[in-house]
Amino acid sequence: MTLKTAMTVLSTVFLVLSPFVLYLTLSQDRVDLAALALSMWVILRAIPTLVVAEPAQRAAALRLPAIVLGFALLGWIFHRGWILLVLPSATQATIGVTFLRSLSGTPLVEHFARMVKPTLSPAEIAHCRAFTRVWGLYLVFLAAVGLAFAGFSSLAVWTVYTGVVSYALIALLYATEFLSRPRQAS
Repeated sequence: MTLKTAMTVLSTVFLVLSPFVLYLTLSQDRVDLAALALSMWVILRAIPTLVVAEPAQRAAALRLPAIVLGFALLGWIFHRGWILLVLPSATQATIGVTFLRSLSGTPLVEHFARMVKPTLSPAEIAHCRAFTRVWGLYLVFLAAVGLAFAGFSSLAVWTVYTGVVSYALIALLYATEFLSRPRQAS
């Protein structure tokens, strides 16, 4: 396993476990501890991301950790745990909007597809455009559901949704997209 692969795996593990770290700290009604844990968690998660980022991408790679640290500081200052629960939804919504904004140029799914297969058929290009829109709307919807759970449900329900269900729903859409891709006749 290369260093880049190991760092990517480590960063993904940190991302997936983040809701559970928040659950463990906020369930103790310790917003200060939750903010500190989240800050340390995001710093640890940022390290592998920075290791694998190209020099030109480092500023962008630091944006999300900076936002998380800002939310952690606000949650701690105002002693409001719900501020910390906004982060996963804000991240999903940002990614969703990025997908949707890419429709004005090369759709993001097409960009990813061309990394694997540089020449795409018209059907593949149409598929990429359609699924870029689907991904964008889907992620914004998942973010809205996460925000609703953050505001109106228990911490346990929010954690299960954010830490398990939303990832399962993303995997479901990925599988749907993969299975519906146009295939070339062999």
